[in-house]
Amino acid sequence: MRAERIRLHLLELLTWIFSLLVLIPLVLIVVNSFKTPAEATILTLNLPEVWHFENFLEVFRETNIVAAFFNSVFITVLSIGGSVFLGVTAGYVLSRRRDGVNRKLYGFFLVGMIVPVQIIALVQMLQKIHLMNTYAGLIFVYMAMFIPQTVFMSYGFVSTVPREMDEAAIMDGCGPLQLYFRVVMPLLKPVVVTLLITQFVFVWNDFQFPLYLIKSSSRWTIVLGVYNFLGQYSSQWNMICAYILLSSLPAVLVYLFGQKYIIDGMVAGAVKG
Repeated sequence: MRAERIRLHLLELLTWIFSLLVLIPLVLIVVNSFKTPAEATILTLNLPEVWHFENFLEVFRETNIVAAFFNSVFITVLSIGGSVFLGVTAGYVLSRRRDGVNRKLYGFFLVGMIVPVQIIALVQMLQKIHLMNTYAGLIFVYMAMFIPQTVFMSYGFVSTVPREMDEAAIMDGCGPLQLYFRVVMPLLKPVVVTLLITQFVFVWNDFQFPLYLIKSSSRWTIVLGVYNFLGQYSSQWNMICAYILLSSLPAVLVYLFGQKYIIDGMVAGAVKG
């Protein structure tokens, strides 16, 4: 009994340590976002002598954060909307019709989950098809990344839904579209919500793909706006921290609002395959 209590206390201590590894950088950003440029240069956890709330107003004055916000909304909504709709639809069809061709297609989607993205080849391909530095090119890249995961999760969840429900709906007069949208989609809600939340957080916070695929600053997503405060010889770290907080707020709110759906949806989508 004593050994068990010691083990639990050690696990609790390790949990606190791992939590601090995540929380300390967050606290660092929050504290330094209220400092003067001189105070924020050394990036310490010390509280500012005077809390400069005007730093956040300065972010709006010195950057196009509003335009970048709507760029991010446009790209994120179309990317995750397209990937979730197409992926869930494909997962449903592949799960219900498991012939030889569909099994190979499902295997193809599974391979897409493990093949790494090659940036150089991706850039060259987008240049060839004239989608470099366009919203469409970035949106298609995100959709291609997320559709395999969406197919995998929806395929597994649909496998747990009895076929008799489809047959009963058809006998009641449902056509293919009515069957899908009125019967199947409500059952897929846990998976769909989970996919929407996780993909939203990734796309909204993604720095790599917009950096390489979007060259025009007028089309930048919100996370790229931090470059406005980075210079060759000096950087405004207080403004950088304030900008990071503002740009991360939508993703944090979406995650906090939908976190209760994530575990249920992940488990539901991985029951069968």
